[in-house]
Parts: sequence; C-alpha cells; structure tokens
Amino acid sequence: MKYRALWAGAMAGLALHLGGLAWDVYRHSADSTLAQREDVLSLANPSHLMIVVGMAVVAACLLGVAFAWLQERNVGGSGPAGVMLRGIGLPLIGVVAAGSIWLASQAEDGGHAHGDTLVSADHLHPGGLPAGHDHAHAEETGVILAVMAAAGHLGDVVDGTAHSHDEPEPGSMDEGSAHHHGQEVPVTGEQLAAASEFVATLKQHTAQYEDVRAAMADGYAQITPDLPGIAAHFIRGNYQRDGREMDPEHPEVLLYTKRLDGEWRLVGAMFLAEQMTEEPPSYFGPLDSWHYHSNLCFTAGAGVRAVGSRGDCLNGVFVARTAWQLHVWTAPGGNGIFAHDYAPISPGAFPGASKPAAAELLVQAP
Repeated sequence: MKYRALWAGAMAGLALHLGGLAWDVYRHSADSTLAQREDVLSLANPSHLMIVVGMAVVAACLLGVAFAWLQERNVGGSGPAGVMLRGIGLPLIGVVAAGSIWLASQAEDGGHAHGDTLVSADHLHPGGLPAGHDHAHAEETGVILAVMAAAGHLGDVVDGTAHSHDEPEPGSMDEGSAHHHGQEVPVTGEQLAAASEFVATLKQHTAQYEDVRAAMADGYAQITPDLPGIAAHFIRGNYQRDGREMDPEHPEVLLYTKRLDGEWRLVGAMFLAEQMTEEPPSYFGPLDSWHYHSNLCFTAGAGVRAVGSRGDCLNGVFVARTAWQLHVWTAPGGNGIFAHDYAPISPGAFPGASKPAAAELLVQAP
C-alpha cells in the first residue's frame, strides 16, 4: 500500500512538472524577448515554481520508495553502518538535491545585462501614449531610425534604407549563393511606431526644462552627482507612485550634465516602474532596455554609492533594490535613445559638476 501511495505521488509530481514546462514554453512563444529579461531559474516565476515543485515531489516520493525498500530488505545489516546507510544516506541526497536547486535559482542569465549590476560611487547606473500629435514625415523617419539604433539594431544606412546583408545577383538564390544576414530584431511595426511617438512626445514636453532651474522650481530634486555616462539624476517624488507608468508627459527623473560644455544641460529622462516585479515592463518589445540596482546608499549632498549591506550605509538612506528603470536620451549624439549610457559624457569633454546644481545656482526644489 505504501508503495502505491508513493508511486501515485511521484506521478502527480511529474504531471505538475510537465505542466510547468508547458506553461513556460507558452510564455516564451508569446513573448520572444522573455528569455533576454528573465533569470535562468526564478522561484518567483510561477511556471518555474511549478517545474521545481513538481520535480521535488517526484524526488521525495522516489526517495521514499527507496527508503521503504532499504528498510524491508535490511540493506547494510543491523549494525551501525547499515543504520547509517538507511537513516542518513537518502536524506543527505535529498538535502544536496535541494541545495542544487536553490543555487540554480540564484543564477542569472548571461543576457540579463542590467538585472542588478552596479558600480562604484563614481559611476551609478542608479502609461499610455497621448494621441493627436502630428509630425513631419522626415522628422518621424529620423526618430524611427534613431529608436531602432537604440540597441544597435541597424546595419549601414544608405539613402535612408537599412542594409544588413549582401545583395545577391538576380537568379543566384540557389544553394551556395552569398546571402549573409545581420541580426534580426523581433520588433513589430506597432512597437516601432509607438516608440517613435513616445520619444517625440517626451522631447516636446521636456523642452520646458532645458534650464535646470525650471526643473528644480517644478519639484525635481537632485539625487546623484553628475556621473560619467549617465549624468545627474533629478527626481520628482510625487511622480513615483502616481499611477502613470512610462508617461512621456510625467517623467519621474530628468537627466542633466555639465560634461558636454561646462553648463548644466538636459540630456534625457529616466522612467520608473510602478511595481516591484521579477520581470521588467515592456512597452516597445526589444527596444526598451530596463534595469535595476541593488544595495544603494544615498547620502546628503546628492551622493550615492554601492554597499554590501544595510549596515554599511551609515548616515544615509539604504535602498535594497530599486524599481525597474529606463533611460531615454533626448540629446543628439548618443549611441541609442534607449541605451544605458550616453556616449558623449563617458567621461565627456568637460569635468562633471563639482557640487549640486541647487547649491551652485542657489535654487531649491519646493
């Protein structure tokens, strides 16, 4: 009877495991970019949890079968060695197996580039679209090409046309003909158009903040120094949990730098996700590249650094993990609108600001 119950449990665990696999396959088929954004094994992912729990049930039941069989057959004899073999050996195997699963859950996919990477104190990497905006065709085409270039998704551009492979002679498409493709990007026309409209609206709205004093007067406060590659971050606190995620007319963070020409210049914005989730939001498919940071210590004077734990953040505010974040560069000359860094300020032609903008310009956010 006990064998029958254990075998039934193993079959139920196998069914749960296969159900999790099927669900995970469905999720990946529905979102071709999911593999780039999720960890190798995350127990917070319901399909991954089903896979792990199902296999754990199978393993536990099979270990139970083996234990019952060992006891029935008195394998190892009645001496201390036999008792140890039957009483400790199988549980030890179970503990090792559970430990291996836990270690796997801590690993991250190599393509998860900005999951929780950060830096030192001198290099911090810290919805809906409105309708009715008309833009000239030439400007819209330029924005679309710039958006595609955000992650290096264009080959050479000749006469406004993207070319990413050699053109074979007519009639030469037989076996052995030269036809070399570049990287194919799984982005739809709708995603590309939405990204173009988003960036155009963001530029139009943030034009009022070209002067950093206007931003501070409107509630934006500096929270990081003028860092190479990613500028100084000015956050508006009442936008962080206002229910408007990825709204180009309500950017949570504005990005300013003095590294371009020695004056405070607006170079972009940063958006924060409303919820703390395992996987980042996705508005434009593979075009928008979100990231987050772990173990940050914010101190007075717009200072921020990475620390090992809360205990290392003395006289500061410790943040165990930030919300998902997305940089959008509106200034020209970068290596992509949604790139993580803005190339012209890495480190830049001029040194970064030596003190916060509010102190330098004698302006305080309300």
